[in-house]
Amino acid sequence: MALRIFLLGLIFLLACPIQAQENSGRLSVAPSSVTNAPSATPTQPPAAKAPEPTSSMVDAPLPEIANQPKVITPSQTSGTDGPLGPRDGHWYTSIGAGAMVQQFTENGTATAKGQIPLDQGDNGQLGTYICVKGGYDFAVRDVQLAFGSPVPMRTAMELEFIYLGSYEKLALSPTSTGTGNTGNQVLPSVGTETSNLNVYNVNLNGLVKFEELPVTPYFGGGVGCAVLYSTNHKMQVDGTDANGNPVSYETALGSANNVCLSLQAIVGLEKKIYENLSLFIEYKFLAFMDVQFNYGNESTTTTPPVAGGASSSNDFMAQQIISSGLKWSF
Repeated sequence: MALRIFLLGLIFLLACPIQAQENSGRLSVAPSSVTNAPSATPTQPPAAKAPEPTSSMVDAPLPEIANQPKVITPSQTSGTDGPLGPRDGHWYTSIGAGAMVQQFTENGTATAKGQIPLDQGDNGQLGTYICVKGGYDFAVRDVQLAFGSPVPMRTAMELEFIYLGSYEKLALSPTSTGTGNTGNQVLPSVGTETSNLNVYNVNLNGLVKFEELPVTPYFGGGVGCAVLYSTNHKMQVDGTDANGNPVSYETALGSANNVCLSLQAIVGLEKKIYENLSLFIEYKFLAFMDVQFNYGNESTTTTPPVAGGASSSNDFMAQQIISSGLKWSF
């Protein structure tokens, strides 16, 4: 009986330290379990912050990219409202037609063979004008003029083919000395000179255009070569010469041609009407230099008088022309 009591006491003594050690272990493990709980079971705030780095990388440009200037392609020009239009160069072709509204000559004379030279007046007859062009519009450049801000300008080069046809009717009159138009007083008309004139002209033109306006104004000039054909030429004179003596004669119908230098000045307006199609209107001052015709060598002073030949010459023969047409760019 005593042995049993001893054994139960021994077991009780051994069980108390073990129980205390287990309770102590449980208390030490509990704080560690509470501290690691957020990592094992994430809460809502960390999950909401996760996309922020990715969104920041997409929406915000890198510093070196953000500092780069915006590049405008050569085919565009910029303004306060954005791109204004094409600036690159392009080829074009155009066709136009109009009228010669006036023709005049400088130091022009007409001479029947055997007679004194007579001054030629101006031709007031309307003439027909047709042109075909092909050229290149160079890229727009901002040009700084003497005042103001830079002006967008474009230059162009074009090859132009011209046909000009007119009926010539010129008044003839002697001078006070009877030697043509030398600055002396011109006497009243004593006759007329008539002919049909056909001109085939090729010019190389240079133009300057002011771009990025509702209507594009431009100006320029050209130089080239002209072939002139004068047909059905005739002089009819019935009056008095410079000395007051009666004079009367006429020349036979004749034809002649001449090749000469041509010069022209151009002023125009151009307006885009549909994509690559534009409408233009031009004024031209077209001059043929040193024009000379010879209509035959037979004299008009024979007895009995016959319809002989004639000749004419001038320093230049100029035309004022107004025309319009269509231009196609490509």
